[in-house]
Amino acid sequence: MTIEDKIREIRKRLRKILPAWVNFQNFIFVTVILAFLSIVIWSESWARDLEVKGVVTATPTLLAGNPKPLSPELIASPEQTNGILLGAILILFVIVVGTLVMVVRDMTK
Repeated sequence: MTIEDKIREIRKRLRKILPAWVNFQNFIFVTVILAFLSIVIWSESWARDLEVKGVVTATPTLLAGNPKPLSPELIASPEQTNGILLGAILILFVIVVGTLVMVVRDMTK
């Protein structure tokens, strides 16, 4: 028995046990989402550690082509990226829910 035959046998067994919507594409999708969420959580704690240690932050400067420097509040606040990440996670959640709704709808036809 070759490795390909063993893989086919394992896939047949899994097809009997698992529902039809569990496939390789959905597995990869869920893995990517979990990896993204873990990176977001890890980077947040890492940023907090750096903030406590007193890492040097950028200072407002006047660059050519930029008439006004950024305000100190915008530069000093590590919370600015949280809104962007929360928005990205919300958009991903909407996409996942919409996809699941369409899959369930197609399964009931």
